Amino acid sequence: MDWELIITAVIFLITYFLLSVRRLPGIRISMWAATVIGAVLLIIFGIVSVNDALESQNYDVLILLLGMMLVVASLEICGFFDIAANSIISRSKDGKTLLLMTMILSAVLSALVLNDAVVLLLTPTVIKCCRRLNTNPLPYILGIFISANIGSVATVVGNPQNAYIATEMDIGFLEFSQYLAPLAVICLIVAYFMMTVLFRKDLQITPGCVEHYAEKDNVRLPLVVAILMLMIVLFSASSFLGISISAIAITGGLLSFIIVSTKGLDSVKYGLKRIDWGVLVFFIGLFTIMSGVISSGLLDLIADMFPGLEDGMPSILELTVFSTLVSNLVSNVPSVILIGELIQPDVALWLVLAASSTLAGNMTMIGAAANVIVSEEAEKESIKIDFWKYLKIGVPISLVTLMIMYVYLSVVL
Repeated sequence: MDWELIITAVIFLITYFLLSVRRLPGIRISMWAATVIGAVLLIIFGIVSVNDALESQNYDVLILLLGMMLVVASLEICGFFDIAANSIISRSKDGKTLLLMTMILSAVLSALVLNDAVVLLLTPTVIKCCRRLNTNPLPYILGIFISANIGSVATVVGNPQNAYIATEMDIGFLEFSQYLAPLAVICLIVAYFMMTVLFRKDLQITPGCVEHYAEKDNVRLPLVVAILMLMIVLFSASSFLGISISAIAITGGLLSFIIVSTKGLDSVKYGLKRIDWGVLVFFIGLFTIMSGVISSGLLDLIADMFPGLEDGMPSILELTVFSTLVSNLVSNVPSVILIGELIQPDVALWLVLAASSTLAGNMTMIGAAANVIVSEEAEKESIKIDFWKYLKIGVPISLVTLMIMYVYLSVVL
């Protein structure tokens, strides 16, 4: 074992230790900071050159993410999320209905735009509404990211790992969704009923003033929504038109942002602040780290440790088990990038990877970035989600939906 492989392995472990704990005594480390530390260390030790780091970036993914974030920021400025949450929650007569409507809203929005951005905006809105209903916000908060992860399975633009898989394998928007959208619907229904059982004692609400003030922009909101609808149509036809999904996303994002920018400079500043720049930096660091893992030979060493990966053609079960394990060690986005280097360019395998890594993300609080975002947003409102107590919810929901996925994909692929 040469020194490059040893140094890379140490840096890899340090990076993902930081991603997992995100806290050291007296220091709070964000996800993007963890990957930047790892990337910088690889460059300092000469494992990855600056040119290698630049060439390792998947710019289609970065552009796609930025475009979708611009759309989400524009929708928020126009009051879309508050209006949607108010409308659904005001129609909820009991706790089970409130949970159902919350999970549907989160899942549908996450299928249309990036799930991380959706949960970032939806979490504080739902918390405020729960407090007006005098109900425990915990089941609804958990419902937000559980359903967001499940809903994001349905489309290429639902989450970062799907975007990465689609660009790497050149999978069209419709091709991706025709296989995975039905799975997302089935899993969402099952997850809802499991949530009602697991939280049967915490789903009581007190009728009252459920709405909070939402500033609706009657001029710009219809325009931004129209752009989003057009983007979805173009996503569906992208393979026929020969237009990349990332080009559609950034064009729609910029147009949306230009429209809301006409409200004034304050809207521009607010919109730029709402874009999760840390997620983009996180991916830049992550792509650099993966470059070092591959070039040092560490990836080949990892592959030799698991059955079914020797030839890059694991079975659906083998890939699901491996993906579930790695996703809950290092989060699903980096796990997909890592595992993607170990399997053959077979569309069926990559669809299994997309579904399994995303559904496995519901197992633990570090399984997906959306989980971390919701946890941090809830903590700002003095609501703490205990890592170990969450396992009683996340493990059964994740295992059941993964079993459904295994049976479903074994039939359709």
